[in-house]
Amino acid sequence: MPYRSRISAVSVTDALLEIFSRMGFPREIQSDLGSSFTSFLTPEFFDRFGIKVTHSSVHHPQSNPVERFHRTIKRMLKVLCLESGQDWEKNLPATVLALRTITHDSTGFRPAELVHGKNLRTPEVLLYEHWVRPQEEDSTVTEYILDLINRMRHCQELAVTAITETRDKRKTWYDKNAVKREFCVGELVLVLATYRPNKIAVQWTGPGVIESKLSETNYIVRMEGKKDKTQIYHINLPKPYRQRLERVKLLVNGGKEIRNVKRRN
Repeated sequence: MPYRSRISAVSVTDALLEIFSRMGFPREIQSDLGSSFTSFLTPEFFDRFGIKVTHSSVHHPQSNPVERFHRTIKRMLKVLCLESGQDWEKNLPATVLALRTITHDSTGFRPAELVHGKNLRTPEVLLYEHWVRPQEEDSTVTEYILDLINRMRHCQELAVTAITETRDKRKTWYDKNAVKREFCVGELVLVLATYRPNKIAVQWTGPGVIESKLSETNYIVRMEGKKDKTQIYHINLPKPYRQRLERVKLLVNGGKEIRNVKRRN
């Protein structure tokens, strides 16, 4: 649900209430660590409606499939603007319909099919019905409702299985070239700067200190210079901090050079 102005906690809760009024209240929601999702109002809102919240780690959108879908939407809108020009808004409903009726590789189902338990009637379906003209089957309302519930449950179970299998396959391919990494509590690390205003800006920020380990892939890091500022980072973003060795000259006996020694910065 797009907003022109800065997204606040109030606008987030208002948008969620509008969605929940149509779809019902979920048991769990995944979001990023934006201030509009972590301020006092939003967690209190979720708690009152019994909604469990899980947060994606910072600058690691791979853990949130919605971010990948946002990229798809932006790509389609870009093409739509190029082809339709100033009239792109008139073709937006058809674009949204296409997104809702395209079979997704990860689930094997169309999004509308998982939400409503049946496919939406698209122009292609209308054309097919005109050609075939199937005979209507007589059934009671109760039979239709029970059939719809069973069909939705079956589709959702198949979608969960398909997502699990797809995730396991991708993990297998990723792990072939992955190197096992682990950090200890108290270890100094540098964190990859995912946003750089220009090419000569620093690529790594820090050093920071590993405060705790949340899971095999997420760590809480306290960045140096930011008092009481901690953040959750995916394990791919930090790297061990190595102090540089500086060579200095040791002088004794009236300035006579004895030897070179090394010290850490």
